[in-house]
Amino acid sequence: MHKDTPRSRQAEQVKATILEAAIPLFARGYDSVAVQDIAAAAGHKHSLVMYHFGSKERLWEQTAERLMQRFDAAHRGHLGRLRKDASDRQKLRQLLLAFVLALRELPAYGQILLSEGVQASGRLLWLHRHFFPSAFLEMQFEDARLRELLMKVTLPRSAMVGALLYTVVAAPQIAISAQQDGSGIADGIHPLGDAMAERLVGMMCDFVLSQLDGKPRRRR
Repeated sequence: MHKDTPRSRQAEQVKATILEAAIPLFARGYDSVAVQDIAAAAGHKHSLVMYHFGSKERLWEQTAERLMQRFDAAHRGHLGRLRKDASDRQKLRQLLLAFVLALRELPAYGQILLSEGVQASGRLLWLHRHFFPSAFLEMQFEDARLRELLMKVTLPRSAMVGALLYTVVAAPQIAISAQQDGSGIADGIHPLGDAMAERLVGMMCDFVLSQLDGKPRRRR
């Protein structure tokens, strides 16, 4: 059994410092970051980082786990409480809106997904299995096909998440480009405004529900 001692608490604090430093660096891409970079950002020696994590791959995984826990909590916080008589569309809309708002707060979540989506790897498989808000999997819909669509890694789910990620994470880049070419910063783009988030979520709801057209409806 793990004992809570001053030494163990210090070790946990060191690990937490390293993981916090690793989040924005891994968000730039796994291959673009060295363990030495993370050690320097955390203010620790490279050997200490390796002592606690063993490998860069393991450090990345624990960093992703920490970020996922934080994103999951933010998503649940924005999800709030739905009425018992909420329709499937209202439930889906709230799930997606909470996702956008959480992503606006924690863009590193989307940046890691986008950077790892460039090529197949063990990290990408890990993200597909673990890097999805738990509320999506727990929500109960009247039409069971919606739950299946959100639970499984399908083309519609990938397209939905990809569109949300790109729009939110790329918003600052779009704004900078607009600024540089003299067209200014479009209202609601940077940061992603509430009105833009509402419109984006509305389009995503329409897209997801359109995947169910023409298919037999199944109740849960």
